[in-house]
Amino acid sequence: MDHEILEEELAAYALGALPSEEAAAVAAHLAGCPECRERVRRYREAAAALAYAAPLRRPSPRLKARLLARARGAERRRERWLGLGIALVIAILTLVLSAPSFSFRSATTPQVFSLQGAEAAPDAEAYLILEDRQGLLVTKGLAVPPEGQVYQVWFMDAAGRRVSGGIFRTQPRPYGVYTVTVPLPLTAYVRIGVTLEPEGGSPSPTGPQVLRGVLR
Repeated sequence: MDHEILEEELAAYALGALPSEEAAAVAAHLAGCPECRERVRRYREAAAALAYAAPLRRPSPRLKARLLARARGAERRRERWLGLGIALVIAILTLVLSAPSFSFRSATTPQVFSLQGAEAAPDAEAYLILEDRQGLLVTKGLAVPPEGQVYQVWFMDAAGRRVSGGIFRTQPRPYGVYTVTVPLPLTAYVRIGVTLEPEGGSPSPTGPQVLRGVLR
């Protein structure tokens, strides 16, 4: 099997979302491919964290019917994927585990936080996936910023002080994944936000907010 074509099937296989024939083909490949077995293991590890962090939403009737047909008799955790949408979950797992600067340690469970679109980007959404003070921000529906501007991540403490967690520029595609650095242990912060800022970033937020989320 072509590994490039197989990548998304591995994510779906890890979620138990493949039809039986396709799942059997992937299982046959896995029997002789240690590299792909390791990727499936990592997908399942990431999925375990995402499954409990994903906010529940009402899926479309067509999507719900298709997924319920596959998920009957599955454990409770798998049913939570109906809220996030299987396509987005697969996209997140594929993006996260293909990022060269981020890897899950077997002894650590990643923390996952959801971010909602703010006034300047109400249809956007994102997930922050953290291991220690290293993380990835996985975005959906965030527009490419205007020339000369970037997005900047902010961590806010209980007193309202904000510190930067990094800057990034989105690309013209539905999903994106970007490196985030937490300046202090995560317990020092209560909220996270993303704003539009001048090229190079700002010492403090100056532009409109596009994403926001609660850390505790």
